[in-house]
Amino acid sequence: MEYPITEIDEHELRSVWENEERDFTQWLTENIEMLGEELGIEIEDARAEEAVGDFSADIVAREMNSGETIVIENQYNKTNHDHLGKLLTYSAGKRAGFTMWLAEEFRPEHRSVLEWLNESGPKDVKFFAIRPRVVSIADSERRGFEFEVIVEPNDWEREITDESLTETEKNYTEFFGNLVDAYAERRPNWYKLTPGTRGYLTFSAGISGVSFGWVFHQGPEFSIELYISTSDKERNGEIFETLKQDREEIESNLGTELVWQRLPEKQACRIKWPKPIDGRISELSGKQQTELIEWGVDAMDTFQDVLEPRVTELS
Repeated sequence: MEYPITEIDEHELRSVWENEERDFTQWLTENIEMLGEELGIEIEDARAEEAVGDFSADIVAREMNSGETIVIENQYNKTNHDHLGKLLTYSAGKRAGFTMWLAEEFRPEHRSVLEWLNESGPKDVKFFAIRPRVVSIADSERRGFEFEVIVEPNDWEREITDESLTETEKNYTEFFGNLVDAYAERRPNWYKLTPGTRGYLTFSAGISGVSFGWVFHQGPEFSIELYISTSDKERNGEIFETLKQDREEIESNLGTELVWQRLPEKQACRIKWPKPIDGRISELSGKQQTELIEWGVDAMDTFQDVLEPRVTELS
């Protein structure tokens, strides 16, 4: 069957959010996980108009797995020097690990500044230029939304064998590499994942937008979890509540109590099986990591058996 192809129209952000500070910044704060999904990180604790000295940053948040601060500066229309100055001031004031400039159009000289900062600036700060886009199919009244990453750190998609990895990233890579090997041995038909450099590893739970994951959280803790994050917040809630109706049976089959997080301030929902640990990944001994991998394999094996059939039915 052939489908007609038509052009996509792009619209100004103010056609949906009239005011940048009052409307768009507030919306992004409430839906910050969409930005995190685009970048492959987990963003939490987003706060709008966070004070930085006598000024206020549009959004300040935290990267969940590393604990690093995220500073976000929003701007309608084309970038200017004023917002660049604000971005750098807020980033320095908050000692940000992630600095993100969102604008509808980036001047070449401002792109160059962020690229230069990623190449020659502070090694512990990652700079992003991101274009938020409101789009529609020609002649349609419905609107879609997406992020287009214009500038990102030079090593954001680097190979995990790169010698420039930090000690923490090396620890995550080695840990998840060993965990993947162990889980693939437990489940020979499982699609073997490629471990990354971050504090989590996820794979599909049977329907789009729902995934199983091994995740390091602040606490510190290591958890097995089901993360429900489709593009429809209402649908996420429906999936979560449907599963929660069988909470007693699910927890009985697992032999443990789970943490059921509706996360009303976010778009996503989470069901997790946490295990407290003695410190960050870099602080765990080889024996502790081995024991954690053994627990992660056993727990995920059972967790997947119990929850995957229920999730698949919801499709």
